[in-house]
Amino acid sequence: MQNLSLVSLFFLIMVVGIGFWRKVNIGILAIGFSIILGKLGGISDKQILSGFDAAMFITLVGVTFLFGIAQINGTLELLAKKAVALVGKKTFLVPIIIFLVTGILSAIGPGNIPIGALMTVVAVTIAVYMNQNPILLALVAKLASNGFAMSPLTPAGIIGLTLGERAGYSNFSIPVMLNVILWSAILFVVFIFSYRNKNDVENEEIKVLKSDDLEKFDKNQKITLMGIVVMMILVIGIGINVGLASFFVANILMVLKVCNEKKALSSVPWGTLILICGVGVLMNIVEELGGVQIISDSLLSIMTPRTVAPILSITSSVLSFFSSTTGVVMPTMIPALPNIVNTFPSSVSFIELQSVVITASFSAAFSPASTGGGLILAAYMAATDSSQEEQNKLFGKLFGIAIGCVLINVLLSSLGVYKLFY
Repeated sequence: MQNLSLVSLFFLIMVVGIGFWRKVNIGILAIGFSIILGKLGGISDKQILSGFDAAMFITLVGVTFLFGIAQINGTLELLAKKAVALVGKKTFLVPIIIFLVTGILSAIGPGNIPIGALMTVVAVTIAVYMNQNPILLALVAKLASNGFAMSPLTPAGIIGLTLGERAGYSNFSIPVMLNVILWSAILFVVFIFSYRNKNDVENEEIKVLKSDDLEKFDKNQKITLMGIVVMMILVIGIGINVGLASFFVANILMVLKVCNEKKALSSVPWGTLILICGVGVLMNIVEELGGVQIISDSLLSIMTPRTVAPILSITSSVLSFFSSTTGVVMPTMIPALPNIVNTFPSSVSFIELQSVVITASFSAAFSPASTGGGLILAAYMAATDSSQEEQNKLFGKLFGIAIGCVLINVLLSSLGVYKLFY
């Protein structure tokens, strides 16, 4: 069995390595290699397929489809611009508005992937128009989309909740969400102090984004906003599953023709969903064969009560530099947490350690090799028409930012910041 445990870990590392090297979907690789690993471990096809969480898949599709509609018909982008326009001549408030608007949009359902993509572009566009620092606003947008992404309504929040409940825990979702928001608020302050006085266009006059210059919400956009409110009432007020509620509202919006259905369906991040659920199939077998136990035992061998959180932070950050937070890091690390918590029950809690895993992974997401950092780079280049030399400089700068954020998170973990919410 020990040999099979090591083999299962080898398969996991191989799948992540091949996916990163060949730039192919890790989820598809994971399902494919699950067949081989399952047969080696004497696991039936039915058991292999049981690792595919159909309920989570449906939930994620429903949420991303609904907010895909809101993105395709321009509702979310116009809402964000109108919010920024509210500050008027108080342009120093723009980063705060970008942070709050992005965070709220992320928390109400779409999550960090679609809102991170949308608001990074919107933030850079607004910065260029207003002659503000586009790097600052792009970092703030991506930070907020991640920082508020652990809401129970979002894909990342749903994944975190599912993995935690599977590990035997309850009543942890809101404290973890608050810890991750706290992480983002701390980094927001760091970004403001680091970049506020480094305006790339400091010799140009700051422009004001005026509400009168923006178009009004059209009929379809108003209906879409009403639909989002209804979805939130169904979930928060009545307790209906967020995926089912999203599908219900999306059905109504489709019947009312508020946007092109084909475009809305194509906006669903199918590749990401396959990545998340595909890795779940492989991780189910890895856990069954004892691979997760080896991960937790290996970490425990170098941990003390004082170093649990920082070591976990470093491990999750390193893994995130090469893989997805929701697709790989969370499914790999969270199942290993119960054993660590049981070993140091008086020093750490599941809430603290899940918060550490998520914030550490999000900290590394500013790397240009990741989706988040790549979006910042792409949005900046598209909006500013910069040279290849500037692109290379920004590429290196984003790597430095990611490393800096990782180090800050290790410090926060060491200081016990994520013990604040229980």
